[in-house]
Amino acid sequence: MGTPRTILHSVEITTPRHLLKTLKRDLGSPAPRDSAHLPEAGTPRLPAAFPTAISSATTRSLSPNPVPIAPVPDTTPRATRRGAPASPAKGKRAQSKQTPDQLPAVLPDRLHPLLNRQKRSILRSLQRPPEIDEIEVYGEDYPPTYTAAYEQLGELLTGSVVRGEGNSCLLIGPSGSGKTQMVERVIATLPSTPIVVRLSGYAQHNDKLAIREIAWQLAQQTGQSFLPSDPDEADEEGADADGIEPKEAAIPQEGAEAEADDDENPFVESAPTAAAGIAEPIVALPPPAHLLALISMIPTLPRPTVVVIDGFDLFAGHARQALLYCLLDTAQSCRAGTNSETGSGMAVVGVTARVDTINLLEKRVKSRFSGRMIRTACPTKLAHWVELAKASLGASIADEPARADEHDEESADEWARTWAKAVERFVGDEEVVETLRETYALTRDFQMFRRIMTSLALDLSATSPYPTQAKLESAVDRQRCPPRYPSLHTLPYPAVCLLIASVHAQTSGHDVFTFEMLHDAFKSQVRASQSAPVQIEGGGIGMAFERLVDLHVFRPAAAAAAAGIAREFALHRSTVDRFAVRKAVETIGQLSLKKWLTKA
Repeated sequence: MGTPRTILHSVEITTPRHLLKTLKRDLGSPAPRDSAHLPEAGTPRLPAAFPTAISSATTRSLSPNPVPIAPVPDTTPRATRRGAPASPAKGKRAQSKQTPDQLPAVLPDRLHPLLNRQKRSILRSLQRPPEIDEIEVYGEDYPPTYTAAYEQLGELLTGSVVRGEGNSCLLIGPSGSGKTQMVERVIATLPSTPIVVRLSGYAQHNDKLAIREIAWQLAQQTGQSFLPSDPDEADEEGADADGIEPKEAAIPQEGAEAEADDDENPFVESAPTAAAGIAEPIVALPPPAHLLALISMIPTLPRPTVVVIDGFDLFAGHARQALLYCLLDTAQSCRAGTNSETGSGMAVVGVTARVDTINLLEKRVKSRFSGRMIRTACPTKLAHWVELAKASLGASIADEPARADEHDEESADEWARTWAKAVERFVGDEEVVETLRETYALTRDFQMFRRIMTSLALDLSATSPYPTQAKLESAVDRQRCPPRYPSLHTLPYPAVCLLIASVHAQTSGHDVFTFEMLHDAFKSQVRASQSAPVQIEGGGIGMAFERLVDLHVFRPAAAAAAAGIAREFALHRSTVDRFAVRKAVETIGQLSLKKWLTKA
C-alpha cells in the first residue's frame, strides 16, 4: 500500500465578530447572490476596506457558474461626461471659473461712439470730481473735515453776498486737498452771482502786476469805470501805496491817457473787426495812476465782490505787503447793513498750503485780518480713492452732450449696463486696489490721482474698451520717475551681496560706510549660511566693490583719502535705496539673498 492521501474538499473561513461590523459599515449591505450590484454612472469608486490576497483569476476559478454581466450602455452626453467633476468641491471651483463675464471681448461697431462719449464724461468728471459721502467712507465717528470746511466757507461768503458784510479768511490745507475746488463750488451755490477776482502768487510776482490783473478782471465783468474824479489825488495815493515815485507812477501807457480823455470809459476802447468792419468794444488797461484807486472803490460796485488769492503766502513776501493791506483794510471797512440796498459786500479768501502763513503777515496787516482759518485735509483712507475712481469712471453719459451718431437709446442702455459691469469688475479687483495703495502710500494729492485716471481713460479703445489692472499699472508708471539703475539685477553675485550689506548698514544707522564694514558683514553671512567664498574673474569681493564705485552706485562721502589712509577704509555712500535693491533681489530669485535682505 502506498502513502495515504488526504483530499481537502472545502475550507470554511470565519470572520471575527469585531471585524464584522466594520465590513458591513464600509461595504454596505450584501446583495443577493444571483443579482449583480451596478453603481450608477458617474459614481466615484472607493477602494476596498482591506486588501485581498486572492487574485481575479483565482476568484473566477472558484466561481462554479460564472454569469457574464452585460455592460450597461452609458446614456450620458459626451459633454457631460467630460465636464463631470471628480469631487463636489472641484465642481464648485470649475463652475465659478466657467461663469460668463457678460462683457464682449470685442466692442460692437454700434457702441464705438458711446465709448468716445464715455471717455469725455470721465474727463469732465475728473475736472470736477464728484462728491463722496464721508460718513459712508469713514463712518459716523470720523469728523467730516471737507464737509465742515465747506459749510464754514459757505456761511462766510453768504454773509458777504446777502448781508453786505466784509469778511476775510484763510483756507489752509495740503496740496491736492481740494481747496480751490471747494471755493469754486461755494461760489457756484451762492444765492446771487458776485464779481469774482482771482489772483495767483505764482503769476503776479509783485503788487503792480496784481493790481493790473484786478483792473482787467473788473473791467471784463462790469464794463464800467469807477475811477476818481481828480486824477492828481489818485497819482499821489497810487505812488505812496505801491512804493514808487509820483513822477514814475504818473507815466501812462502809450495812448491810454488820450483814449481816456476822448472816451467816457477809459477801460473800453473800440476797434473794427476784420470781418465786417463793425466796431466792437475791447477792454484796455487804465493808466497806472488809477490802478490803486480801484481797491477802495470795490464796495461801491453794484454787486458783491469775492477776491480769491491763490498762493497767499507768496503775496506776504511782497514789499511792504501793500496789496494785502489795501484789500484787507477795504474788507474790514465794510459793515453789514451799510450797503443793504445794493448788497455790495466784499470777501477776501486766501488759499495756501503753509500753516504758518498768519505769522508771515506784518502787524498792521494782521490787525486788518479777521483771523478765520478754515482747514482741509487729504483723504485719510484708501477707500476714499477707490470710491473716487468708481465715481469718476462711472460718470453718466447723459450729462455729456451727444453728437449726431450718438442718439441711439437702445445702444445707450446696452452700453450703460456693460460699462457698469466693467467698472464694478475693475474696482473689485484686488490687484487694482493694491496698485492704488502703492500710489496712495507715496502721495495723497488729488492731482496725481487725476493724472493717473486721465491716462487710464485715454488708453481706452475699441479693441480694448474696458479698464484693466494692466492699463492702471501703465498709467502709474508714466507718473513715476524712471529708476536710476534699472539693471541692478544684472550685477554679479558679490556685487549684489555688497548692496544688501549696505542696506543692513543703513538700517543700523550708518549711512556712510567703508569697504571693510561691508566685507565683515559679507563674511558673517557666509559663515552663517555655510557657503563658500565667491570668486569672479580671478578676483574676490574687492573687485565687485570697485565695480560698484565705477558705476557710481557707491560714491565717495568725503574728500580724497590722504596718503596714510588705505582705500578699504575710505568712506562711501550708497545712491540706491532699499526698494531698488529689493526689486533686484526679487528679479534674481535666489533664496539665500532674499533671506539675508529680509533680516535688515
